[in-house]
Amino acid sequence: MLRGWNSYFCNVNDKLASIFLNLDLRETAPDASRPWLLWIWVYFQHPRPDGLSSREEFDTLSALEDKLTGVVEQHCRATMSGRITTDGRREFYFYGSNPDAFEQVVTKSMALFEGYEFDFDKQEDPGWNQYLNVLYPSEEDIERIKNREVLEALERSGDKLESPRDILHWAYFKTKKERSDFWNLAKALGYRLDSKSEFREKDNPYGICVGKKQDIASDALDEAVIDLFRAAKQANGEYDGWESPVVAD
Repeated sequence: MLRGWNSYFCNVNDKLASIFLNLDLRETAPDASRPWLLWIWVYFQHPRPDGLSSREEFDTLSALEDKLTGVVEQHCRATMSGRITTDGRREFYFYGSNPDAFEQVVTKSMALFEGYEFDFDKQEDPGWNQYLNVLYPSEEDIERIKNREVLEALERSGDKLESPRDILHWAYFKTKKERSDFWNLAKALGYRLDSKSEFREKDNPYGICVGKKQDIASDALDEAVIDLFRAAKQANGEYDGWESPVVAD
């Protein structure tokens, strides 16, 4: 299970977006003690052509975020749930208990950052819809996050992520029939059967491992994983990740 603060790319309103959020809040959401959604949109002075933030503003945006997070969490008894960077702005989302001081502390804090335009507002969101249905990643986005974490681990081991290599993928199912259905789908995608397994104590006891030589580049790997993830779902099972040897100089 993914934990802590993490990020992923997606499209929001047909625009490229980077979402950074606290995944741990999923365990307690919605939090009845923090029913108020408090949001602040800060507009970049020097956005990248794709609408994301530039290195030119990195230090200022970091300082701005630290300031806003500190005052909103303190004065509104709030927690920051996440942020969206898209279309030339950064959107900050908090859930708080008491919004009375929100306007005052945001206005005072933003006055310290000359030239930055901003919008802010508050609304009741006791179901934490913004966090659960906008910020929180979809099942497929979660797979992409997992892919990135494995790639980062390979890089730390000296892998330059350049060479195609044999990659193994696992999936698990409730019945042999479902496993067989998945295998037919994977075979059509060009995979070979590596092994089958059976673990009676598991909810999905029937496992399968498939493999083939694949490009390790992130986009190509994401595409391959999502294809297998969808195949496993179609067969009423669960995709359970992949493994690659370290290819280092």
